[in-house]
Order: sequence, then structure tokens, then C-alpha cells
Amino acid sequence: MGLFGLFKKKLTQNAAVAKQPISPNVYLLEELKKGIAALGYKVDKQKDYLGLIIEGQLEIAAAIVDDPTLHPNIIHVMVLTIQKDYFPNGIEENIAGVGTSLQLQVSSALNNYLKSTFCPIIQGFSDGHNPDLDFTTIVNNKEVLWHPKLGDLMIQGEWGQHPEGEPFFNALKEGISGKLTSNKFNWIKAYILKRKDGTIVGECLFNNMPWPEGLQMIGDYAHTWQLNGEFRGLKQFMVFRRCDAYD
Repeated sequence: MGLFGLFKKKLTQNAAVAKQPISPNVYLLEELKKGIAALGYKVDKQKDYLGLIIEGQLEIAAAIVDDPTLHPNIIHVMVLTIQKDYFPNGIEENIAGVGTSLQLQVSSALNNYLKSTFCPIIQGFSDGHNPDLDFTTIVNNKEVLWHPKLGDLMIQGEWGQHPEGEPFFNALKEGISGKLTSNKFNWIKAYILKRKDGTIVGECLFNNMPWPEGLQMIGDYAHTWQLNGEFRGLKQFMVFRRCDAYD
């Protein structure tokens, strides 16, 4: 996997300075390990690259990406989450960590990843579900029941009142019904931002691929926002697990 070149390279560099103060990437991984363990999951370190193994089956690789164009108070963290059977090519996240120190920047980035992406992914390995979110679709001429696992709605900008319920899920649900594949897992990464001048930009990925119709749906939702400040943004990661009874 090409992306692993980044993580393997960082591990080699870190090993060369093992007697020196802990490197930023080793610190990042240690904090990620602590954060996942605090959620109650078994975590082991990967031996070959800067990564972790969760519950013996989920792999997470993480590294800080060098970017001299960023403000000194911002770091760029790349996280790749892999499961060899369901998403062998990985689910990639690029997250900004904000703060006046490395500790604060790493905490900011990992808090975002754990709440928005890790939790719905790891919860997807359980057939537990919220019946109020469940829905059925027809896949290959057969009815299938899906259990949505929704990450926290991550908010940017000024909001007089935070959005209630699950606005992204509701905006995308009709389109999702005709999009889901026969895979055990499907997932959506959605992001939308509206600026004061009315400009709307965003991203909507379905199973790592751009989904223009989904982007249009969340863009239509953003058009309804009345801004109090310079911008507003929302981000959410969603996993759709096929019910075990339909395997």
C-alpha cells in the first residue's frame, strides 16, 4: 500500500534518534493509543510501521504530515484506518490539529478523529443498533436491513444554536438507499462549509469515492443556513453495516 511508505519512513527516522527526546510522531501514536484504550478497547502497537492494532483486527496508522505552509499553531495529521476484509485500502482522514503547543495540537486532532471517525467504525463491528435510524433497501433484488453508525457532528464556525438531530443523515438518506452496495460495510464522509458571501464548498465521499449527488444534497442543506459570522461548517462520518440476519 503506497500510503504506508509515509508511516514506514517515519518509523525508520524515529528509530535512528531513539535516544533523543520523543519525536512528534511517536508522541502522536502514544496519545492515540491512550485515547483508544480509554474507550475500553485492546490496543497493540504495529511492529513494522507507526500504527496500532485494535482488538486484533483493526489497524490504524498515523503520522504528522510536514507542511511548511501551515500556521505554526496548526499541524496536519493523516490517519489511515484499515480492516483487511471490509476496507483493505483503508479509510483516510486528514485532520488539522490546532493549539499553541504540540500537545494541544495533537489533542485537538485526535479528539476529532476519535469522535468523528473511529467510534462509528469500531461500533460497526457490533450488530448493536439504534432502531430509529435503521432502514431497508433492495440490493441485488433482495431486501437488506442496514444499521447506521453515525459519528459525532463536528462543528466549525459560529452557530447561534447547534443543529438538532441528524441533519446530514436526513439530507442523504434518500440518496443512500439507492447507493448502498452488497458489502458488509459502506461508509460516507461528508463535509460542507458556507462562507458569509454565500459560497459553499465541501466534500462527500462514498466508500472513498467522490459522490457528486451526495455533495449536492448536503450543499442544498447548507443553503438554508443563516450565518451570524464569517462561516459555518459541518463534518460527519457515517458507517452503514448490513444486519447480520441478512448475511
